[in-house]
Order: sequence, then C-alpha cells, then structure tokens
Amino acid sequence: MCRGLATLFAMVTRPHFQKLVERIRMQPPMVAAFVYPCDRDSQQMALSGAFAGYLSPLLVGPEARIRDVADKAGFDISRLPIVDTPDEPRAAGTCAAELARDGKVAALVKGSIGNEDLLAPVALPESGLRTDRRLSHAFFLDLPEMARGLLLADAQLNVTPNLAAKRDIVQSTILLANALGIALPKVALLAAMDGPAPAFPSTTDAVALKAMAAQGMFASAVIDGPLTPDGALSAEAARGTHGGTSGVAGAADILIAPSMESGLMVLRTIMALRPGLAAGIVLGAKVPIVIPARNDSMEVRMASCVLAAVVALSTPAVGGKPTAGAASNAEAGARAAA
Repeated sequence: MCRGLATLFAMVTRPHFQKLVERIRMQPPMVAAFVYPCDRDSQQMALSGAFAGYLSPLLVGPEARIRDVADKAGFDISRLPIVDTPDEPRAAGTCAAELARDGKVAALVKGSIGNEDLLAPVALPESGLRTDRRLSHAFFLDLPEMARGLLLADAQLNVTPNLAAKRDIVQSTILLANALGIALPKVALLAAMDGPAPAFPSTTDAVALKAMAAQGMFASAVIDGPLTPDGALSAEAARGTHGGTSGVAGAADILIAPSMESGLMVLRTIMALRPGLAAGIVLGAKVPIVIPARNDSMEVRMASCVLAAVVALSTPAVGGKPTAGAASNAEAGARAAA
C-alpha cells in the first residue's frame, strides 16, 4: 500500500520516520482536506500521498482555479474529489473546518493559504474542533546517528507564550509523543541557564512547569528543567551540570522552547550541525493540521502527513470514522459540501 512512500524515505536513511511509515502502511488511507490547493506543490503532495496509499485527498477550494493549476502543471487530478468553494482562502478554510467537524476528513493540510486563514476557523469556539488546549506546533526530527526521534515545540505558532500557553504546549507535545509510541517521554524545559534566575523568565517558567508536573498535571511523562539545550541532548554536557535527578538531562525525547524565536534557533542550529529531516504538525485541535512552509521539500511535506496519519489513528473520530473507508468518505464529503 505504501510502496511509493517507503521508496521516498529509502532514498535517504530516515529510520525513525520509517517506523512511522510501517505503522500506517496496513491502515486505510487517511482522508485529508487539502485546503486551497491552488499551487503546484500542494497538488503534487496530494497526488504523491494518494499514489503512496496513505492519503485519500479531498481538494477544498475554488474548483476552476484548482483545475487550471493542475492543467498548467500537467497533473491528472481526475480521481481526486473536489469541494468547490468561493475563490477566497478564508472560505476554503471555513469549509475544511466544517468537513473536519462533521467527520468527513481526519486531517487538514494547508495549500496556498496563510496560516491565519486555515487556523482561525479551527480556533473559533463554535468550530467543534477546539480542545481545552490552545493550538501549538511540534517538529519531529529524524537526525543522523541519533538513536531516537526528537520532538521540538513550539517553533511555529506561539511567539512569546506565557506560562498557561507553555502548559498547553507541554501537554499537547506529550500527547503527540504518546501517539508516536513513546510511552513515557522525557521532557526537557529549555532555558538559557540550568537553574532559576530572575533575569531569565524562561528559567522561572521552567521551575513552575516542573512544579506542575510534580503535582501530577502532566501524565505519561518525566519532566525536568530548566535545562540548557546541550544539557538536554548531550550526556557529556549533562554531567557538567546538575542535570536534575529525573534522567531527562542528556536523554530528552522532547524539547520545550521558551519562545518561538529560541525554538527556531535551536532547530536551525541542530539541522545545520546534523542535517536530517524535520517535519511537523499543529496540535491542540481535534484533528491534526499540516502547515508546510513554502520552501519545504516534498520529503518534509510527505513526512508531515505521515505524522498526521499516525496521530489520526490514535485520535477519536470527530463526528464519524473518517480514517476508514477513505475513498467513499471523501466522495461523500464532496457531495455533502457541494
């Protein structure tokens, strides 16, 4: 079923993503709404996912524009159902959110649409897709010579999260780790120093989050902090600091950045020193959401959809069972929204 997808990841060794591919390859393809796919890359991703067998794409947007893009790119999208909407990105985002609310799709994938036009309809109180956690984002990193995959949050959505937002980010990322098969993830609360310092709010927030963990607020995880990035990832560096007594130092599965800026700096530093694959999804809604950047490679885009498929398998269906009988459900969703 996923021969095409497995072939893609086999071109470069991605052992941790390959394990996720193996988890979804025998499952029905995930119905995913590709929202405003009015560009070559998003249509290529939809076609590649359908060919690989792990996605059943539903194109949501202005049909005339979608078909025009396909014709100019030489794509055959005749087998992909289309839900026609007004030629406005927000209209496509609203329609996709309604399809997810009604159980017609199990994930949302951003096309040539801004994050705000896709996520704002999801975040509305009446959307039916909100949870008790705010939206956040996590990357899953598959790095050469690293014995485990690594999660990093939040380097995409929350610019300067307060303590309540960080609590939600931690909780959502733990749930993602659980869905990926990490039963008891080790969570490192990153900061500039490995001890509390009033001059660095990241350190005092980390102390507060660790206290929440001690009170049982975060289930299925071991949490420590504040930890510097090197202390969280390197056993040798951890030995040079207090490292806590939790066993997180030097062996973290999850890195929680204190701000989006610091998260991006950590991500780009890691990827520069140890080039690998970094794919991510939006968390905190009742369905996973993929928001690829314009410069993301097709490998990154497809890997992000693999993450979404794994999460969808572990998430209760919204308004139905969209992960089963994917082709018929996608066609039904297109008819229902027509």
